[in-house]
Amino acid sequence: MKRKLALLLCAVCSFSALTACGTPNANTAQQQNISNDIRLDACGLAYTIPEYWTNTENINLFPTSYAQPTESIYALVRYDYAPDENLAELDNPNSTVPVEELMVPLLELLVVRDGQETADRVEAEFAKYQSKQELPSQEGFRYYYLTDPVNGVEHLSERALQTYTDLTKDLPDFYKSIETFAPNEESVKEQAAQKSSVFSFSSSDLNGNAIDSSIFEAYDLTVINFFASYSYPDINELSELQKFYEKLQAEHPNVNFMQVIIDTPEESAEQKIKAAYKENNVTFQGIMPDVPMASWIMENLNGLPTTIFVNQKGYVLGNKIEQKQTAEYYMEQTENVLSNLS
Repeated sequence: MKRKLALLLCAVCSFSALTACGTPNANTAQQQNISNDIRLDACGLAYTIPEYWTNTENINLFPTSYAQPTESIYALVRYDYAPDENLAELDNPNSTVPVEELMVPLLELLVVRDGQETADRVEAEFAKYQSKQELPSQEGFRYYYLTDPVNGVEHLSERALQTYTDLTKDLPDFYKSIETFAPNEESVKEQAAQKSSVFSFSSSDLNGNAIDSSIFEAYDLTVINFFASYSYPDINELSELQKFYEKLQAEHPNVNFMQVIIDTPEESAEQKIKAAYKENNVTFQGIMPDVPMASWIMENLNGLPTTIFVNQKGYVLGNKIEQKQTAEYYMEQTENVLSNLS
């Protein structure tokens, strides 16, 4: 599952790994009416994404950013390019090809605490690129702009190489747009403390209906099951979950149940799970992950299926159910959680 989740974060979550710094995926910015001016307060960085990167079709850019206050690399921002011909392999959960072999780094920004410039991990990151430029430092922090990957791009197809070359033409303008400032360390600490305990999202269900975490307020307890279309039919507890849902409606109308399909939104995944729902007469709500939810999934789930319990305020309770279970087991555990809510 870890490979698929990593791809989910690239495609859906964009800037959300560890403690997230920022904003949505560059190649979807235009579709979502998002400004090309990016400010990452937790990382201490601001810059402008070139218009070509956001306005050109089939530019498969996957951004990643994170802040990690206790590590030698305080923050990192990276943009990777994936050729069209590699997308199917990237989306294949059974692929044995390492993800890093299917994408090529375009640029990387590093934020390093003073005195950590020669730390092993920092040196290892520097060694991945032929070009290293130091940006204006801020009190206690040094900033670096890395380009031109050491492993080169000669292995790219002719078409992919041309696209990558076109992307690099905008790197000088990207560099000129970069601003550095003191990172907001308090916000990073607060995010890190709350991230695993609060479950927040704003997304839609499989039928296109808007849904967000305010729905938790309507129930004393919400049971959330995590699943993926690629697990079906090898793993199938949909009929048991439907029985559980129907029993909840009859015996505990103050408890809601929903299922998150982690490899959506993606058309083939949506169609497959919709067909699975129809085959198993499912009537509960299937949810597609958004940025915060996808990040939470990556950090808190070890496998599929997994089920959690969330209270009215969106706090994840300590109980977690892993692996396939029966409707009776789910009901028993739910009633245990309800009895302890007070």
